[in-house]
Amino acid sequence: MTRLRIGEEVTLAELPSWVEDLPAESRAVFQFCLGRTYPVSGITDDGLVILDVSADVDRRFGGYANDLRVEPVYLRREP
Repeated sequence: MTRLRIGEEVTLAELPSWVEDLPAESRAVFQFCLGRTYPVSGITDDGLVILDVSADVDRRFGGYANDLRVEPVYLRREP
């Protein structure tokens, strides 16, 4: 995948294998977000893409300004 830009819409197309090692609540958030489209809100220094999932996740799971950080290979770019 070519370099993603902040604000670009991407879909969480696949769950990373490491998600199964997360606590149950975190796994539930990833499962809920699978197949949904979110804006890229940043990219970490080590290349993880930060997805702003707060609109879907904050009320349903609690917290504030929730995000997911995943490798680009698990994302699908949206037109």
